[in-house]
Amino acid sequence: MNFHSLCYAQGRIYQICSLLLLAPLVVALFFGEIIAALLSFGLVAVGLFVLGTLMTIKKPKKIRLRASEGMVITFLTWLSISLAGSLAFILAGEIPGFVNAFFETASGFSTTGSTILQDVESLSHYCLFWRSFTHFIGGMGVLVFAFVINADSPADSVNIMKAEMPGPYFGKLVSRIRKTAMILYAIYFVMTLITFALLCFGGMPVFDSIIHALGTAGTGGFSSKNASIGFYNSSYINWVLTVAMILFGVNFQVYFIGLRKGIRQALRSEELRWYLGIYLTISLLVTLGILRQSPTAAQAFEHSFFAVSSIMSTTGYATLDFTLWPLVSQVLLLFVMLIGASAGSTGGGLKVSRFVVYLKSARQQIFQSRDQRQIVPLRVDGQILSESDKQPVLRYLAIYLIFLGLGTVLLSLDSPDLMTSFSAAATAVNNVGPGLSAIGPASNFSAFNDFSKIVLSFLMLAGRLEFLPFLLFFSPRTWRRTR
Repeated sequence: MNFHSLCYAQGRIYQICSLLLLAPLVVALFFGEIIAALLSFGLVAVGLFVLGTLMTIKKPKKIRLRASEGMVITFLTWLSISLAGSLAFILAGEIPGFVNAFFETASGFSTTGSTILQDVESLSHYCLFWRSFTHFIGGMGVLVFAFVINADSPADSVNIMKAEMPGPYFGKLVSRIRKTAMILYAIYFVMTLITFALLCFGGMPVFDSIIHALGTAGTGGFSSKNASIGFYNSSYINWVLTVAMILFGVNFQVYFIGLRKGIRQALRSEELRWYLGIYLTISLLVTLGILRQSPTAAQAFEHSFFAVSSIMSTTGYATLDFTLWPLVSQVLLLFVMLIGASAGSTGGGLKVSRFVVYLKSARQQIFQSRDQRQIVPLRVDGQILSESDKQPVLRYLAIYLIFLGLGTVLLSLDSPDLMTSFSAAATAVNNVGPGLSAIGPASNFSAFNDFSKIVLSFLMLAGRLEFLPFLLFFSPRTWRRTR
């Protein structure tokens, strides 16, 4: 571990991240809450900037960041910004207790959207904005934001960006890492603005439109209303968000390719076709499942397509309590919760690209077991996937299942039933938000004890960073000094 380079790089990131904590001050100024915001978010922002400045007093002659150091910086940044956001919540007096504040902030940055708050509407405007703003930053990545802001990012910052970008592949859009980050953020920002405008057009208040546009963009799901999207009772708003959530669950490289080479070329993405195919199939099956208990067929379509879009994109918004639906419909929602969104999107879950590899690997094994002399290539997007490409994807599944299983066991110490324990672990690891049974969309996580909330907080962060940065951070071998 090159501690000098790591300390300097981390300090620069802290300086940039301190700017994030100033964003709620703008909202507070508009709503007449500036004094309370200055004494909470303002103080924490200054403290984080000073800490970053102290860490960057002595600049290394050459900043060298290996892959392992990039992953350590990634997890340390996410942990630190979650702690800083927690402190701001505590100083604001909006969330009681450190564990609750840490849970809420980790849930925000990891774009999970689970909450311990029983009355969201009692929060100040600047705190409501901060919750959804953490989704927006966490969706594309805290460090991607830092690279967009920081003009002198080191060349090997790609090691950090790799650790933060979700999915099994990291294809280069362009040769320069900062330019790549700027392209991604430009697409992200424009899509968010369009979502905001469409929500305003549908009659949603401007502040609420900002909150829900940010939450949709980051596929997070924090709302300014206790009843989530169901509060508005608007089919127009439901369908706007249904489409928006699905679009933010698409790999952003698809949009880049579409802009440069045309829509036809973008639609050649195999992952995109699987993603949309799974979404439409499960949505129709859920519609059939709830058809009898829905007032009209149109409402069954509306609520089922919204729910599947919300869960598969891992956003977590709700129009009604889907835990009251037939069991088969809930199981289908659990299925898409585990699969999740596309690689390279703001969504969580296993990712559709990995799911496709798992299916094709199983098919490959079945064919080869019948005739071991037969060679069955595994193709993705028309290209043969080598064993060296396939193994990391398969290893990821093993790590994923270990975290999911261990999380379920630890949460069962405090949970009323198995479904609550399992769905809580699943919704945390996959960054979804609501679960099933006692933690459905009409409930929250306030009933869990502090130990369970800490477990869930780390599961959310580990799942968002896809486990390796988390594991390396806590590995003693990572911290051996190198020259």
